[in-house]
Amino acid sequence: MSKMIESRLPLLRLLRVIKEHENSSSLLELHNIIYKLQNEKGIKFGYDFIKYSFGPYSKGLEDDLMLLAQAGLITVESKEKKTQVRLSSKGLALLSSLDNSNNTPQTRNNT
Repeated sequence: MSKMIESRLPLLRLLRVIKEHENSSSLLELHNIIYKLQNEKGIKFGYDFIKYSFGPYSKGLEDDLMLLAQAGLITVESKEKKTQVRLSSKGLALLSSLDNSNNTPQTRNNT
């Protein structure tokens, strides 16, 4: 996926992070990962975080996760005292199709 598309669509960047960390991240860990990416690495997600007893928390991030879940792009499930966040098959297909379209040579009309 091109950097231009990701810079305009933070939700796609969020899907990528979920995919990269889906085997190890709980909902709390995901908040921490996004917080660090945004505040330490300078990756722009646009979330405001507050200090919470379990770590950084963002209502905006929580809202976006619920939006992605409602769209069927992620699953959020409680398992062994953790709330796991994973890409659904629909979310994986979306990222895959974007990756494939980015690798397709584009033709230009020079008329």
